[in-house]
Amino acid sequence: MITEFQQALANRYRIMEEQKERGKRVVGWLCLYVPEEILHAAGAFPVRIMGGARETPTANSYLYSTNCSFVRNCLEQGLGGHYRALDGLVAFNTCDHIRRLFDVWKRYLGTPYAQILSLPYKLTPASLAYYQGELVRLKEGLEKAWGIQITDPALRESIGLYNRTRRLLQQLYALRQSDAPPISGTEILQVVLAGMVMDREQYNRQLEALLGRLEGRGGEHRGKIRLLLMGSEMEDPGYVQLIEELGGIVVTDDLCNGTRYFEELVDPTGDPLEALARRYLNKAPCPRLRPSSQRVERLQQIARDWRVQGVIYESIKFCDLHSGVFPVIRDGFQEMGLPVLSLQREYTMASAGQMKTRVQAFYENLGGEDL
Repeated sequence: MITEFQQALANRYRIMEEQKERGKRVVGWLCLYVPEEILHAAGAFPVRIMGGARETPTANSYLYSTNCSFVRNCLEQGLGGHYRALDGLVAFNTCDHIRRLFDVWKRYLGTPYAQILSLPYKLTPASLAYYQGELVRLKEGLEKAWGIQITDPALRESIGLYNRTRRLLQQLYALRQSDAPPISGTEILQVVLAGMVMDREQYNRQLEALLGRLEGRGGEHRGKIRLLLMGSEMEDPGYVQLIEELGGIVVTDDLCNGTRYFEELVDPTGDPLEALARRYLNKAPCPRLRPSSQRVERLQQIARDWRVQGVIYESIKFCDLHSGVFPVIRDGFQEMGLPVLSLQREYTMASAGQMKTRVQAFYENLGGEDL
């Protein structure tokens, strides 16, 4: 059912090479606060930087042992030549780990254009003005580096294209509100990840086709424990598969590879950079932004709308942002009577046995002994 998306994800490095052969500049991005629309309007092919290595012996020589396994995996792929097609790299200083990854990448990988931008900590009018200024800096940096002009009409066209993606993904997630979701959380993760490495027009067409196949389709997940999955970078479907094979069904999430990627549309009218700034800074936030109270309220509403029975909060080891805000999020769910399981993990699947034991015990506490 999702073969096309799985193939794109598996062949993501080849896709970059093909785009480059067609004359496209390939730009890697780190962090959801990088607007893909600006890169697309510049005529580039945006692609999310991901890991993929099981071991990171080379990257370990460049980064501290306390840097998270996500950035070490990304760097390992870069040092291994998998991102040799990149013409540019754009990041935000979302956390110290991303900052260190950017520093090493810029110094040792030789990507022709590399820019890191600064993300505010608070949601205020001053923060919005500052963030918009950073987007102007990104636009002007690309224009100067490549000798191009990124016009307002081009930005509006890209905004329309990416808004279409958001609407389609919102429709896909809405199907999971049913008693028997027609698609699993494992499949959804692969679908969303594929969009971060595919041609955007092709991706939208495949999403439309997938929705057509799913409409009216009976699900196989009736009666399973309905879960909300949230936390750090989740790019290994094996984690979600393990959770679901034990008797749960991930019906929604709060992941940068999930709802945080597509919630909220960009206003297609008015100044495009201002509209992009408003959408990206006010979208479903990651723990970098404060106050956390707004995030808790949003998560509580999601739990109600998707009739969640339990929450799995995963954090990659040494991820200070997600680990640090966990008590606030946990308390917000417990106010609703929702149990929360906290799991610390590495970027790629490890300690599956320990994770399996803890998830099984969590299900039993939820009354799922017979699952």
